[in-house]
Amino acid sequence: MSTRLCIVVCLLLVMGSCSWVDLSPSRITVDDIQAKYVTLFNGKDLNNWIIMGSPEGWKVVDGVIRSEGGKGGNWLRSAREYENFILNLEYKVSPGGNSGVFIRCAEEGNPWETGYECQISNEQPPRDALHCTGSLYGYVAADPRPDESPDVWHRYEILCKHNRILVMVDGQKTVDVNQSKIASLKNKPLRGYIGLQDAHAGDGTAVEFRNIRVRELPPVAGEEVGNEE
Repeated sequence: MSTRLCIVVCLLLVMGSCSWVDLSPSRITVDDIQAKYVTLFNGKDLNNWIIMGSPEGWKVVDGVIRSEGGKGGNWLRSAREYENFILNLEYKVSPGGNSGVFIRCAEEGNPWETGYECQISNEQPPRDALHCTGSLYGYVAADPRPDESPDVWHRYEILCKHNRILVMVDGQKTVDVNQSKIASLKNKPLRGYIGLQDAHAGDGTAVEFRNIRVRELPPVAGEEVGNEE
């Protein structure tokens, strides 16, 4: 067996052990997992990000991006748009806090409406499954509901590949949908900005982000963007 074939076989075995992986169109492929991650936050400043609110609402402290409530930070957006990608990041929210991660959103308008918000919440009483951590806020409920403990680091892994959107929190799948097959989602864009929401629950709350990386995925051969699978 050739070295290249051995590598491919090993990759397929690894992929097959993951519950969120298969090789059909818009799923993860060998080429996808060989793509490189690019760091979107250097741990020092907000290069690669554009503040879509008050600059006072955002700061970099001890190697993390921090937003405190009541300062009008609104959201940060990536410097450019992304289409097919895997986004990895860690977040920590305060007790009673609310924030989120935006994907495929537009520069203008509410990002949770022009694209999607992967919710972050420790609000009390807890929000319902359609608005809790791990959901596509207001569109797709988190199932199962993930751990929403405050003041500890959690990890988001978000896949956008053509019509497929998959969300994982701390390694647990909470959403896995084909937006072309859901009436309320089928006209959603397949390209847009990545964003971070500020501490959205007001004074006394905070959210932090770190280890933000994106892996752009190659297109599926022969598949037109926007077509149903």
